[in-house]
Amino acid sequence: MIIRHDRSDRECLVDAADWPAFTTFFNGHAAATLIAPRWLLTAAHVATLIPDGRLSVPIAGQRHKLGRVVVHPDFRSEWETEDELEEADVPDLAVVELLTPVEDVDPVALYEGDGECGMVVTLLGSGESGNGLRHVRAADRHLRRATNRIDAVTDHWLVFNFDAPPGGTELEGVSGQGDSGGPALINDDGRWLLAGVSSWQKTGRRPLSTYGCIEHYTRVSRFVSWISATCNL
Repeated sequence: MIIRHDRSDRECLVDAADWPAFTTFFNGHAAATLIAPRWLLTAAHVATLIPDGRLSVPIAGQRHKLGRVVVHPDFRSEWETEDELEEADVPDLAVVELLTPVEDVDPVALYEGDGECGMVVTLLGSGESGNGLRHVRAADRHLRRATNRIDAVTDHWLVFNFDAPPGGTELEGVSGQGDSGGPALINDDGRWLLAGVSSWQKTGRRPLSTYGCIEHYTRVSRFVSWISATCNL
């Protein structure tokens, strides 16, 4: 997570045990969220890199081997290589099956409403850390959180700016390298709901994850039917 420069790194560090439904692929280089005992939700551009039958993920202190990887049928991989990505209607979303169900961890429910615009979301990730002025400071794979306020929504995206102080939220931040696939969470009266999945940034040719970038998370509420049908929820 990359946060505002007038906050210390200590303020965004969290105990992974407090977020047991969060997990990572590739030794912390991408992320996912447990949404059912046997299913993870992540970004399609992450899932396409998962090798067949040779990967496991850590969840609540145990390793779980991966089974099927199901990428949304409308995702197109060539979209990733386009210069200065546009807000195309490309669902960057995938579900990954676990070979054995996770016990003693509550999956994160999906946000199914349409009121995301203006809400403050909590972002989780264990990728690169740093701040909006200097960008990357470390890549120690510790779990961090940041917050941001959703500025706009489209059929496919939750969109928010990385505002420099004095603007932004108290722990304003965006994803860094390695945070792809991680969650944007809405707190609904003490219950966390999964509203977005980390996908990409429009940087305006500035360095990644610095002030002024525009963060894009896949808008989960628009894909609840596909997720539920695929995972038999």
